[in-house]
Amino acid sequence: MDYEGFKKQVFTITTIDLNAYKERQMKRRIDALIAKNHCQSYDEYVQLIKKDADRLEEFVNYLTINVSEFYRNPDQWKILEQDILPDLFAKAGKKLKVWSAACSTGDEPYSLAMVLGKMVGLSNVSIIATDIDKQVLEKAKLGLYNEKSLAGLPAEYK
Repeated sequence: MDYEGFKKQVFTITTIDLNAYKERQMKRRIDALIAKNHCQSYDEYVQLIKKDADRLEEFVNYLTINVSEFYRNPDQWKILEQDILPDLFAKAGKKLKVWSAACSTGDEPYSLAMVLGKMVGLSNVSIIATDIDKQVLEKAKLGLYNEKSLAGLPAEYK
């Protein structure tokens, strides 16, 4: 099986579209993972991840690029706080449900919780955060962050 066939198989198994990634970089990462698992070909590796749930999870975790930062892109957060959220609450009332897809280690949904908590309190807010990478999701559930992770937060949220 060539790389094109491998990408199709990966999509069938995981619904992850490898066409969205830079091919050279992705092939290098996948080839390293294939070698680590002592496979000789894409076909052999596909068979492995089909039958071994742990290897499949390892593959998905290895593929996903986890970028998360508290209060990332501060200008966008200001627009959200000053324009978008007040307008949302004016139209929909004080109840809000938010889905943070691909939340990684949870920095953004926790940032949103801080902003919403300041604006309206959290009793009428529901935030659901999901990620395909179970390892980073577990880290997000813990909610433990070091000082460096919190560096971008405005002082009022620290």
